[in-house]
Amino acid sequence: MAEKNDKFFTFAKGSLETELSLLAEKGIRQVFVTDESITGNKGSLIHFIEKALEKAPDIFYEFELSPDLIDRETVEALAEIYSSLDIIVPDNFWTNTGGAQKLLSKKSALLNNAGLIFGFSADVKNVSVKSFRLSLDFLLKQYPNHISFNISNLKPSAVLSTQDIAQLKRLCFATETFYTAGRAVPWFLTITDALRINPSVFLGDFAEWQHCNNCDEASGFSTEKTPHAEIEKMQLSFTKMKFEEKRLPQVFPAAEDCIKLNGAFARATAEGTETIVDLSYSPKDIFSPYVQNLVMFADEVCMEACSVRVFSTEDGPDIQELTF
Repeated sequence: MAEKNDKFFTFAKGSLETELSLLAEKGIRQVFVTDESITGNKGSLIHFIEKALEKAPDIFYEFELSPDLIDRETVEALAEIYSSLDIIVPDNFWTNTGGAQKLLSKKSALLNNAGLIFGFSADVKNVSVKSFRLSLDFLLKQYPNHISFNISNLKPSAVLSTQDIAQLKRLCFATETFYTAGRAVPWFLTITDALRINPSVFLGDFAEWQHCNNCDEASGFSTEKTPHAEIEKMQLSFTKMKFEEKRLPQVFPAAEDCIKLNGAFARATAEGTETIVDLSYSPKDIFSPYVQNLVMFADEVCMEACSVRVFSTEDGPDIQELTF
């Protein structure tokens, strides 16, 4: 049977499938599936998905999976239910990046093409600061929804000092704040491409900004306790500074619209929150493919100041242009 603490229900190994039909009765709306009797092989995973679709189709399932289990068949099955994936980054990713990167790139492409939500969960091992930054750049370029790093096992070595470990800890927290908690996946690489800066460098600079503004982990800042709208203010303040540093202040209004509009949609989806957003450009332009090149967008697209209402519906978030 399931046991409940203040936040979560937990299930004995092998019992989750038998209790699927009881999930709604227990008030459960989201299940994090880590049971290896389900996630240990492709057959058991697909069998569980079929049972979940039959007995508890309205639950949101989050699966922790090895990338080896991700193929066209499992992707097609996962697309039938409400789900997201935590892909376990292989241990050899940190020492055999060529083969591991090829594997993760292939699996990420399958998931992105299917429109599935996924992120990465990684135990960081055997790295230098340089190799970690390169690895972070690679992972972010796969468009994950979230990234979680465990660096608790890092020890000082010939290539990693105590100060280096502290730097990596700040960088991981900056990634958690700006990218994951900030729900930045729709626009993050658009911003860094416009700035001509590697994602890891951008987030490293944000880590320093957090420290200087007393909102880093050492200051007691908590991403879990901070509303997304507040994190968005941090994103906007820092991003504006970066565009000014790069002498591209004329591009920032387009970047600002991307951050604000996507943030409003994210809050409507996740919390059902309604937001009034003041924009410099038409939302149709901000959601067009042209925005992928922000510098060209700012040069060629006419500003069209407006206010829009972003709100939640039964079919998902929607938008309404306001007239005054």
